[in-house]
Order: sequence, then structure tokens, then C-alpha cells
Amino acid sequence: MSSVERFLRLALCSALFILPSHLSAQVTATAPPLSVTLADYNNRWDAFGGYGYARFNTTIGHASKGNLMGFKAQVTGWITPVVGLTASTGNYYGNVGVPANAFNITNPAISEHLFLFGPTFRLLRDPKYTVDYHFLLGGTYGIFDTSFKSAGVEPNVLNLPNNQLAFALATGVSFDYNIKPNWSARAIIDFEPTRYGLAFQKDVAASIGVVYKWGAIKK
Repeated sequence: MSSVERFLRLALCSALFILPSHLSAQVTATAPPLSVTLADYNNRWDAFGGYGYARFNTTIGHASKGNLMGFKAQVTGWITPVVGLTASTGNYYGNVGVPANAFNITNPAISEHLFLFGPTFRLLRDPKYTVDYHFLLGGTYGIFDTSFKSAGVEPNVLNLPNNQLAFALATGVSFDYNIKPNWSARAIIDFEPTRYGLAFQKDVAASIGVVYKWGAIKK
């Protein structure tokens, strides 16, 4: 074997060894691991505030229905990165249709004020997205005679519950989009039944707003 042949073989072996290493280094450099700077889910607290909507339905005889709007707020204390305890309030205002009546009252104004408490579970934890499930129990105070209080008419005459404190719950999911480590945008969808009087009102509710996160579970 000539010296030229030996040189060519040595050069070929060196190229085969160096080229894969160089390509691997390039791939590593251009495909960094997924960043977790937007959310590490170690926060102790988060607070939500935003717009709230509820679809009110009396379900008593002639169903009196109405679209209610207002605001919703929540505070969650996280025990672990996936289990927390949530306190929530929803305040909704609007008008509801009622049957024809001798008092000529139509579409009276009503309001609901909910206060709920219960567990929240993080089902999905991604640096950009979060999906939570919650089951909250508590009460609601309904005011149904705002439009006709001076007329001396009881709401139940119009197929509405009388003003009262009643049972309420909310079960549903929330979706977070992480904007910064301490800030997220959140959408909430709930089945939110109440029990004014002798029947359940099969309400549904939705909210959209912002979340602020602070504190740490572990230091």
C-alpha cells in the first residue's frame, strides 16, 4: 500500500468520525429544551378577577329565564403544585322573563351573589397552558324584587323565588394561558345550580379575566 493510499484512508476515517459529532452538536444547539420560565407551578397563591356571565333558569312551572352579567373573583391557596383550596364569589345582575300578570310587570331585574369554597386540581401543567378542575360548595343570596319592591308584590306571585339565602355549587374547569411568570389569562366554564325555594335552578356560568400568582410552596 502506497503512502498516498494510506493518507486517503486515514482522511476518510477521520471525516466519518468528526462529521456525526459536528452534526449532533448543531442539532443540540438549535433544539433547546422546553422553557419553564413562564410557569413552574410552585406558587402558593393565585387570585383571579374578571367578567362573569350566568344563564338563570327557574325551572318552576313556567320557566323564567334570563341572561345575567357581572363579575367573578377567586383566590386559590395551593397545598401542592396540583392540589389547592379555592374561595370564589360570583355577582350577577340582569333581567328575567315572567308570565303575563295582573301587575303588568315584565322582565324584572334580579341579582345573585354567590360565595363558594372547595378543592381545585391541576389536570394539565404546561409552561404555557394550565387546565384545572374545581368542585365548590356554598351559598347564594338572590334578590328578585328590585323592580317592583314598592308595589308590594311578592316575587313568588310572578313565578320567581322570594329573596333568600340558598344552596349553590359550581363544578367545572378553568383554562389558563401563561403570559408572564406571575400573570395569566383565564377562562372558566361552570355548571352552577342553585336551590331557591323547592326546586333547583340549573344555571350555567362562564367567566374570563386575569390571574396574578405569588408566594412559593417550597423555598
